[in-house]
Amino acid sequence: MPITSHISVDCVVPELRSPHKADVLKELTHLLFEAKKLKGVGPAVDQIMARETTESTGIGHSIAVPHARVAGLKNLICAVGRSTDGLDYGAIDKKPVHLVFLICYPPVQQTTYLCFVAGLARVLRDEKVRKSLLAAEDGAAIHALLETMSTSMAHPEERYAKPMKADPDMQEVPDAHADLDLLLRLQQCQEMHDSARTGKRELQQRIEKIRSLVDARILKHYDRLVKGRAPAVVPVEGDTCQGCFMKLPSQFAQKVRQDQSHVHTCPNCSRFIRVV
Repeated sequence: MPITSHISVDCVVPELRSPHKADVLKELTHLLFEAKKLKGVGPAVDQIMARETTESTGIGHSIAVPHARVAGLKNLICAVGRSTDGLDYGAIDKKPVHLVFLICYPPVQQTTYLCFVAGLARVLRDEKVRKSLLAAEDGAAIHALLETMSTSMAHPEERYAKPMKADPDMQEVPDAHADLDLLLRLQQCQEMHDSARTGKRELQQRIEKIRSLVDARILKHYDRLVKGRAPAVVPVEGDTCQGCFMKLPSQFAQKVRQDQSHVHTCPNCSRFIRVV
């Protein structure tokens, strides 16, 4: 699904009121509450602020993705805020943030959350898209751009078909994010298939299509994880693997953030990991 499946037009702010990070995070959380997406503000704000004290969610290229797991939610929700002048957000590239995507999701939807963040990354890695979003006239125009761009990228399995480099440890790949996107889509489709009452045949066809694109060594490790310690692909937050909840060595966590040419696994539980 396009990322706008989780973003409603009334949850897009074309110009944030405050230039201060903490106030912006509160503004967007209150927006979700006012739109009746959240039942309360306090728990979400507390988690978002706590995450920011661990490490900034300003991921570079003028983008920030603050997030929180919120009990009681049925589905992932997102509020979008734009700052024309830019926010002093403490981003990893030390540059101002112009686009903030504040995400709240149920604890049981880690895969949905990871797929959503991966979709954002695919859309926003293009500088032309970012410039178009900054130039958009209003919130409706921002939403329309996000819908158009994410719809065209909604099926990464149709585009990712790259051979791996020879590596006995299954690590070397030309574009790790592309391979992780495939694994995430595979995991999400399998979860949807297992819980679906209708449409199982179409989902199974998509699953087989994705599996045909994943290198056999990676797929073998993925299948082994699914049988013994699902989910196979998990996020890393605050240097902590969300599969085994063990803290990663700081140098290794930093390497995972910076190294885009490898698929990484948790040294404790062997799950595939993605830093968010």
